Amino acid sequence: MSAQNKDDMFMEIGASFNEQDCESVLPKQNNNENGDEETPVVAESPTNTTRKTLIGLVIVILLALSWVGSQQLAQSANTTSDFNAPFFTTWFSTCWMVLCYPVYCLFLRISTNRSGFVESIKDSLLIFGPENVSLRQILTIIFPFNLVWIVTNYLYIFALTYIAATDASAILSSNVAFVYIFSFFLLGERFYFIRIIASLTCIAGVVLFGYADGFSEQSNVTTGIIMAIFSALGAAVYKVVFKKVVGNASLGQVSLFLSFLGITNALFLWIVFLILYFVGLEHIVAAEIPWSYLCGSSALSLVFNFLVNFGIAFTFPLFISIAMMMGIPVNAAVDLFLRGVLFSVLRLVAALLVVCGFCLMMLPDTWNLPIHRLLGCTSYSRCYSGDQQESEDERAIAYSSGSLKRESAEVNKNNEE
Repeated sequence: MSAQNKDDMFMEIGASFNEQDCESVLPKQNNNENGDEETPVVAESPTNTTRKTLIGLVIVILLALSWVGSQQLAQSANTTSDFNAPFFTTWFSTCWMVLCYPVYCLFLRISTNRSGFVESIKDSLLIFGPENVSLRQILTIIFPFNLVWIVTNYLYIFALTYIAATDASAILSSNVAFVYIFSFFLLGERFYFIRIIASLTCIAGVVLFGYADGFSEQSNVTTGIIMAIFSALGAAVYKVVFKKVVGNASLGQVSLFLSFLGITNALFLWIVFLILYFVGLEHIVAAEIPWSYLCGSSALSLVFNFLVNFGIAFTFPLFISIAMMMGIPVNAAVDLFLRGVLFSVLRLVAALLVVCGFCLMMLPDTWNLPIHRLLGCTSYSRCYSGDQQESEDERAIAYSSGSLKRESAEVNKNNEE
């Protein structure tokens, strides 16, 4: 992957970045040096579109279920009487990320011939540039990402010990607002009026969550909401920095990156758990560790992370965003029927505001033009004026939990065939 191909969860974790730093995910026409005619762009066949749609629908269901299941099991693990260890839960779950690249290689070996397999393996090693990934890069680039990842997920699981998974997932979804704000001020992202409104809508939803539960009446709930907000901020930082440093990664490169994330986590961060345990911030009784909950949550988290990037590579990325939004009502159903959590009107309105803000982020760029002309800002370089339009796929990838572009993934897929 070229260092010039810079452009996002996670996490589970992107944003639309400076257009000068990213490439379009749409097929392009090519001019050769002899001035011959441009190569026509071949339209996608209806059969292929139908296949992608069906795959996408299946992935939407699996993503929503794995995302909700992972949260609910993590919450169950950390609300038992003899186990309250959010960091250990996060560390244990992140260790499972080691399996991402082996699973990718297994899938690749089954679906491609030997030459395609070898080429894809070579390509996956080029995460940070023309040279294979080195130990120095693992320590200086991937390890800092690991710290952001572990803190973000720790804060989220910490929040789950105090608030319902529905509230936590809705607040986390507001990270799309922080992604755009960070991109605007730090990466030179253009001004889009609708995205500003979307960001304010998401933030209003987050504030309403706190107001609905009472900032002063229930200190534990307030703590949970604050932790969820900081988790959303951490997710936004992770996505923005990932896009800036890594750029347009292929499915293999993202899988390898996540595996390195799991390796550095397993090798270096266990000592943090020991420190937290001995100072009394993590409560564990060895004989009462809920391994079934922990393993179930970790396995579903692994499935979620792999499906996000697999889905972006092989179907329409907008489906990934839909799956993220589906997680909120599914969590609400689980909280209501299995945990007996009742939701006030204000909390429902708060969740709806976050969902609306997320959906506004997905609107076409051209919808901003009439508003920008009315405001008279189209002459400014930072204001979108229709000269460079972001595709729906690119926007969906940027504001979902995905970390790769369809273009690079499809190029690899074509090479393998």
